[in-house]
Amino acid sequence: MIWNPFKKKNEEAGAEQKPAKKESIEERIEREIDSLPAMLKGKLKDPEVKKRFLDIAKRMEKDGVDFKSIRQMKKWMKAHEAELRAEGGANVPKVETVVHEGPRIGRNDPCPCGSGKKYKKCCGAGK
Repeated sequence: MIWNPFKKKNEEAGAEQKPAKKESIEERIEREIDSLPAMLKGKLKDPEVKKRFLDIAKRMEKDGVDFKSIRQMKKWMKAHEAELRAEGGANVPKVETVVHEGPRIGRNDPCPCGSGKKYKKCCGAGK
């Protein structure tokens, strides 16, 4: 099952809901963020990521996308993919490869921490 950030909790459970005041997109997003797993919640709590997410959601709402339909959301994203990449591409930091420049430590070499044990029995245990 794909997570839909705009689907209300009561609709997922199939319960009837009383007519309530219309929530703003920010309120709906904030409520859904709180129900996410910790890893995703942490990323969406970042103000830049959250602002970008809200901007995209507002554009979708303006274009008349039904947030309850994953198919419509995917279709909109595919249609606007190039412009979304162009807008967000400047903010993405370049990933750099980490290169270890020191001497290579073998499993049977003495541990560099100075314990006198072999690396495989000391700091290399569990690797």
